[in-house]
Amino acid sequence: MLAEIGAAAPAGLDVVADVAGGPGVSTMMPMLRDNGRWVIAGAVAGPVIDFDLRRLYLHNVQLIGSSIHTRVHFRRLVELARGGEVSPQLSSTFARTEIAEAQKEFSERRHIGKIVILPH
Repeated sequence: MLAEIGAAAPAGLDVVADVAGGPGVSTMMPMLRDNGRWVIAGAVAGPVIDFDLRRLYLHNVQLIGSSIHTRVHFRRLVELARGGEVSPQLSSTFARTEIAEAQKEFSERRHIGKIVILPH
């Protein structure tokens, strides 16, 4: 994967929006250009990492934590979704009675997209 990113951005990355976290942060952080920004909005790949802090201060890199949206942004996103202008990628859908199966799928970390629990 690093080779593909390097080929697509040979001069390095200016901004990274990361919803996975995990060891990829430490591995890919050197690809971030000086004065770049890395936004973390999730940790499904792992919440604890080994990280060399010198990468931040020697390269003026910003590491930003975000819950992805403000209330205004979320309201606008809901409007767009209701209007059919955007739709999330769904991995699977489960009945409420199948919540254990949904949790198992989530914990296996092989899904791509959202796992949905139907209310009834």
